[in-house]
Amino acid sequence: MMGAVTYPSEEVARYVSQNFVPWRIPYDSASKLLRRYNVVWTPSVVFADRKAAEHYRVTGFLPPEIFMAYLSFGRARVAFGSHNYPEAAELFDAVARDYPASALAPEAIYFRAVSRRKATDDDSHLDVAASELTELYPDSDWALRARPWVD
Repeated sequence: MMGAVTYPSEEVARYVSQNFVPWRIPYDSASKLLRRYNVVWTPSVVFADRKAAEHYRVTGFLPPEIFMAYLSFGRARVAFGSHNYPEAAELFDAVARDYPASALAPEAIYFRAVSRRKATDDDSHLDVAASELTELYPDSDWALRARPWVD
C-alpha cells in the first residue's frame, strides 16, 4: 500500500509537496517498485521523471537543513536527465548559492556549467566553473574533474 510521505520539518514538507509527487512505499521485499529501483536500505528517496526513469537517489536519514540541499539537487538532476538544461542550470545554481557549505555545492557548480554549456553551446561556462571550483573547492573531486576545462 502506498501512502502519503510525511516529514517532520514543515520546510521540507512544503518543498516536497510543491515540487514532487511523493510516494511512500512500505519496505517489503515483495514490492515490485523496490525491486525495480533496487532499494536495499531505508529511507531511500528516488528522484524519477514523469516516465519513472531514475535520475538520482538519496539513502539514509539526513537532518532537514541538509536534506533540503539534496531535494534541490535531486530536482536539478531530473531536469538535467530530462535534457531541460536551462532549468537544470538554474536549479544547480540554486544549490550552489543556497547551500555553499553542502557536500553537493561543488558538484552543483560542475553540473551547472555542463547544463549551461549544453543549453548554449558556449564553452566559456566550463572555464568559469573550473575557476570557481579551483577557488572555492580546490580539494574536491569536482575541481579535479573540471581541470581539463581550464585553458
